[in-house]
Formats: sequence, C-alpha cells, structure tokens
Amino acid sequence: MHYETTVAPPRWLDRLLFVLFVACLVGAVFAWLQEGPLWAKLIPTAAVLMTLPLVGARGRITVDDHALTLAVGPWFRKRLPLAEITSAELTRAAPMDFGGFGYRSLGAGEAAFVFAAGPAAKVHATEGRSFVVGAPDADRLVAVLSERVTEDD
Repeated sequence: MHYETTVAPPRWLDRLLFVLFVACLVGAVFAWLQEGPLWAKLIPTAAVLMTLPLVGARGRITVDDHALTLAVGPWFRKRLPLAEITSAELTRAAPMDFGGFGYRSLGAGEAAFVFAAGPAAKVHATEGRSFVVGAPDADRLVAVLSERVTEDD
C-alpha cells in the first residue's frame, strides 16, 4: 500500500506570509530607488529572498516501498527508512505543541512535522527516536506504516 498527501498551513498563516513578502518587496524597491549605501539596499533584498520560499509552502508526506519521506518543496527532505520504523499509533497534535509549523527537531531523538492542529501519527523508530506527523487522514498513514512494519517482520 502506498501513501501520499499534501499538508498546508492554515489560511491565516499563508496570508500573513504573503503580506510579509509584499512588505519586504515594497521596502526593497524603495531602497533601490533611493540614494544610499549598497548594504541599505541588500538587506531588504535579502528579506525578499528569504520570505519568497515561505509563500505557498506545502508539506508532502509519502510512504513508498522503502521509506517515510517528509518534504517541504525542494528545500527540505527527511527520509526515514521503513526498516527503522518499529510502530505507529494515532494521536493528535498542534503546531504550537512543538514550537511552530513545519518540521521541528525537538532533541533527544524526537521530531515533529505538523502544519495544522488535528490528527497525527506518532511514529516510533529504532534507537528510541519518534516522529509526530500531522496529516488529515492520519489513521490511513498509521495503517500503511503498520502494514509495512508487519511485512518486514
């Protein structure tokens, strides 16, 4: 069985990031139209380049024959081989439980990949590691991972 889904942050966060990007863009345009030192133009330009990838960013969760893959655009990819997964269980999670949206490494072998509050899969891996993966159909994700784990045993 194969699993694939896309997760997105709440609409209010998407809109906030878009407004932040536009504000940075307007600031950069004004900086380049004014006389002044080069650094005063490069700082707002860097802000534009840093906020652009955040606008419309989406998470991708995939389970194939070899691994659980968590990705955000071309910038981030975390693969957990299925051979390292020991179990998966259904839980609930919210981004603020882990310090924010997206992938969060919590230390001590724990990490979270959460974009919205709701159902999630808690994936237990070898060496005491665990990952909380938020997905709207987390029950299906848990079923697919559980099936993969029992196939490998």
